[in-house]
Amino acid sequence: MKENTSFVGLDIAKFHIDAYILPQNKYIRTSNNAEGLKSLQDWMGQSQRIERIVLEPTGGYERLALETLSSAGYKVSMVQAFQIRSYAKARGVFAKTDKLDAGILAEYGQKMPTRIHIPLTPVEQKLRTYVDRRSQVVQMISEEKNRLQKSGCEEMYPLIKSSLEFLEKQKQSLETTIIELIKSDARLSKLQKILTSIAGIGSIIAAILITNLPELGLLNRKQIAKLVGVAPLNHDSGTVKGKRVIYGGRQYVRNSLYLAAMQAVTKDAILKSFYNRLRQKGKTGKSALIAVIRKMVLILNAKIRDADIFSLDC
Repeated sequence: MKENTSFVGLDIAKFHIDAYILPQNKYIRTSNNAEGLKSLQDWMGQSQRIERIVLEPTGGYERLALETLSSAGYKVSMVQAFQIRSYAKARGVFAKTDKLDAGILAEYGQKMPTRIHIPLTPVEQKLRTYVDRRSQVVQMISEEKNRLQKSGCEEMYPLIKSSLEFLEKQKQSLETTIIELIKSDARLSKLQKILTSIAGIGSIIAAILITNLPELGLLNRKQIAKLVGVAPLNHDSGTVKGKRVIYGGRQYVRNSLYLAAMQAVTKDAILKSFYNRLRQKGKTGKSALIAVIRKMVLILNAKIRDADIFSLDC
């Protein structure tokens, strides 16, 4: 740890941010908007003296602070809420207030290793808004289709079908915009070419990986597999060898790659052979597909690392 450095915890809500700084033990509340973040930066001081800023996901309300502070040069880490609560309980802290939570987040950053968030470029941030909206529309399409099947009232059919038609058109429009945005940026175009080099990964899944897994190419094999949530974790005790399981990770990324893996094992000879070997050894179809995802992630991680994609000046 550097001397004369500080650790900041941010407890973020819809309208405000509670910030606590250690070792100074100072606290401030600001608005969760551009003006509030400017006040927060003035309060914290230069990024060089802040060793780490720690926050947790809050349903998207944290995104402005995460990207703004990261782009401003601060070392920001986003830690899952269950890890913070587990740490608080281990410390014997069971009470919960906004100020107290901000203090626990700061202390977590001071005591525990955390991964620094990689900020998205402006075009990547724009791309992510379209990727997120597409995800929402896909979810709504699925829900409307379920309603269509379950509706016992014939009068509802044309209303639901009209809604589905509207959503399908919006989905197509969003996908067109996503593809055009990637084409407009040299770095994103090169990334897409690498990502789609694996069977099963098309332009949309590539966009999901670009915006939701920017760490590709920057982490080692174990780190990237764990980040996605496809690293098998041991559950052993004494002489008992427990079943290896996956846990945590970025579910949206993993779910998207699961769909890609289902196609990859039918189109890619190497991945198909790998999948069949696992099945012959007694692995379930789902377990074998998870292993295929892990292999795909490791291949992409190595390809992007070797392509020196991060040196492009776009």
